Amino acid sequence: MTQRRIATEEAFATPEQIAAYRLLGESGWHDPDVLFWKAVLGGAFQDIVTNLLDIGEGRIAAMDRHGIDVQLLSLTSPGVQIFSPERGSDLARASNDLLAEAIARHPTRFAGLATIAPQDAAGAVREMERAMGALSLNGVVINSHTNGQYLDDPAFWPILEAAEALDAPIYIHPRSLPALSAAPYDTHNLNGGIWGYAAETGLHAMRLIMSGIFARFPGLKIVLGHLGEGLPWWLYRIDYMYGLQSRRIPRGSNLLPSDYVRRNIWITTSGMNDEAAVRFCLSKLGPERVLWAVDYPYQEAGEAVSFLDAMDMPPEDKAAIFAGNAERLFNIPPKESIA
Repeated sequence: MTQRRIATEEAFATPEQIAAYRLLGESGWHDPDVLFWKAVLGGAFQDIVTNLLDIGEGRIAAMDRHGIDVQLLSLTSPGVQIFSPERGSDLARASNDLLAEAIARHPTRFAGLATIAPQDAAGAVREMERAMGALSLNGVVINSHTNGQYLDDPAFWPILEAAEALDAPIYIHPRSLPALSAAPYDTHNLNGGIWGYAAETGLHAMRLIMSGIFARFPGLKIVLGHLGEGLPWWLYRIDYMYGLQSRRIPRGSNLLPSDYVRRNIWITTSGMNDEAAVRFCLSKLGPERVLWAVDYPYQEAGEAVSFLDAMDMPPEDKAAIFAGNAERLFNIPPKESIA
């Protein structure tokens, strides 16, 4: 039986989004994400931009070349989170409509995560309800901080409450560190996928854990890419230091941070085609918590397929990582149920 492959961190862009990023780049604003996109749109990465904008036959042909059955699409970072609340919400609705149309054209090849504008929390909740309802999308993507604020801030609790009620997983995708934090990373070009993204998004996850968010919203489902943005490697030390802190900081739960990671967080292999690292994460979290991803078009699909294909593991675990976990978490129909 052919192994089904569902890639779970696969980026797309809309023409309206790219046009807005281009205008921001011309504005002189020195936000790290704006500077990143100014460089991307400067011409050296035109192939990436072209692939981001293609959510049709060209993308499917690339999937077919590498044996990828389904891409779970999400609007490329930083999404709509760098715009005003009204503009961000408008762009989110438009991108979700475009995504739903692409899925309708190719229902066996694409699934999708809804874009929301956390800076408009009430509007974000309405868009989540529409996306998970009328549009039949599969979850939500939030590109980490919004104007330097994180999801543990009470202003965003309505979003978390809605995600729990809708059973909508939230994929916390990296973005550049906030401007106030970015300077030490910028010196040697560390504010990106090489280090800064993991530091920033791992911090976001730790804020959720340490703030008690998972005690308040026990059914919340969080997904982290890049093998958990470092968290699996730190579980022992996090638990140990949490115990020391508990001597002076009262805690409202007997659960350890690692308990919340294993209960509320899933991780993907996006951009981490490293067999030893994957095996470590499997030993810490179990195969039911790990999903496969490419990070297309920012990384090569062929390598992402071949490295996991070559790993020696029980067939049922490989099937779960490649597809089964994604089917269950994101409510993607199993292959045998598709007419």
